[in-house]
Amino acid sequence: MLKQRVVTSIVLLSLTYIWLFCTSSEIFILIAWLICALIMYELTQMYNFTRVDQFLLLIILAILALGLHFNSYRGGCVIKVMAIVTWCFLVPMILIWQPKKFSKLVVALLGLILFVPGFYALIMLHKMLGVWTMLSIMAIAWVADTSAYFFGRALGRHKLAVNISPGKSIEGALGGLVIVTAYLLILKHFHLVTFLYSYGALFKFALILTVASIIGDLFESWLKRVAKVKDSGNILPGHGGLFDRVDSLIAVLSISFAMLYGDKIICKMW
Repeated sequence: MLKQRVVTSIVLLSLTYIWLFCTSSEIFILIAWLICALIMYELTQMYNFTRVDQFLLLIILAILALGLHFNSYRGGCVIKVMAIVTWCFLVPMILIWQPKKFSKLVVALLGLILFVPGFYALIMLHKMLGVWTMLSIMAIAWVADTSAYFFGRALGRHKLAVNISPGKSIEGALGGLVIVTAYLLILKHFHLVTFLYSYGALFKFALILTVASIIGDLFESWLKRVAKVKDSGNILPGHGGLFDRVDSLIAVLSISFAMLYGDKIICKMW
């Protein structure tokens, strides 16, 4: 299993490098949408959608995602509102309420409001800020997840959400926040990014995006728990599904775009 995970990770890193650094903007957008479509497919498979329903939903996903992209300014306004409503209100309410069943209509709507903003945020951050700055934002999710895991294993005593993901702890979440803050302090100290224009912005990004990462992870865990599946899919040998790997990243991308959109950094580039 470990060998399989390592091989899969190496292949993924290689493909990701080619995607980010060796493709045109059009190919970048196409591959981003294909990744979105695969994640949507995994979600609908979890809830036993028919092939016809899956096909129609992917058509709607394409129309919404690409339509918003080509109407960039108004699209940005819509995505900002969608991201804030989804990750600051709707998803937290679901995690508090913890419904034991989702209808297929609800699952379809959840998929659209999760993946369309995630797709749009990814391509716009890539376009406006460049690959390295976009990666520095994406890395917040990876740093938060990894550090929370190790802090939780070493110090975890108090469960964060025992009914959703029993392995997560409050200590792990706080450890993740500390390491994300340290990571952003390094970026600011060496002037590696422009969006950390003050220490206030730095601590705001650290807190909000660490929380967003945790919420994204918990929400995907609850979707799997309701669907009674262990992994979102099996497309990545040893790792499960794509949704398993990008759950927190979708939230971080969407919320970071909402935070930056209309800010002086994005405004200068728009």
